[in-house]
Amino acid sequence: MKKILLALAIFAVATASAFAGVGINWYTIYGVYDHNALDLKGTNETDSILSDYAVTWQLIYAGANDVIDAPDASNGVNGYVGGDDDVWATRVVAMGGGSGGDGTSWDTWLLNAGGDTVYQDLAWSTAGFVYQRVYENPVQANAWYFDSSLQAIDLSFTGGTSSPVDFSVDGGVGVQPNQQVPAAPIPEPATMALLGLGALTMAIRRRRA
Repeated sequence: MKKILLALAIFAVATASAFAGVGINWYTIYGVYDHNALDLKGTNETDSILSDYAVTWQLIYAGANDVIDAPDASNGVNGYVGGDDDVWATRVVAMGGGSGGDGTSWDTWLLNAGGDTVYQDLAWSTAGFVYQRVYENPVQANAWYFDSSLQAIDLSFTGGTSSPVDFSVDGGVGVQPNQQVPAAPIPEPATMALLGLGALTMAIRRRRA
């Protein structure tokens, strides 16, 4: 019986070490262009995103499904994400390039100039997907942004000498913001009428009281 318990304990430890957490090296290869760029292969310096904008660049957990939710400009406290998405890490890089908010450094094309950063969480054990989002600042309704493809999470990262998953925001010849942050929905007339009627009812009740 003791041998069986010992074997189970060893198996449990081995399983725990095999599925230790998540480690993601998130970076660019070919660069990011501003949304006005006419040619992704052009050499005009004004096409580089950081020549014209500061950027907010995020690594986002999309949940257990493979759905990227649209950003929510009113949700600044949680990183402007919508639905069940969750911001894991953020870089803010000023216009002109240079140091990012996480200590890394980037040129005007948002190419690595001072070291990529590995996001790691050795306690993470939930499968799912992540993606990268790049905003042209300021993040607000109608601002332009780009979403990368989804990357399935590898939960075998153990830190130390373990290799993180390489996840590039631009798997082609460069990317550029091609979507706009949705504006806050305007209530329909019927909804406004109901809200007004509710407020009127409350006012009448208070007056009678």
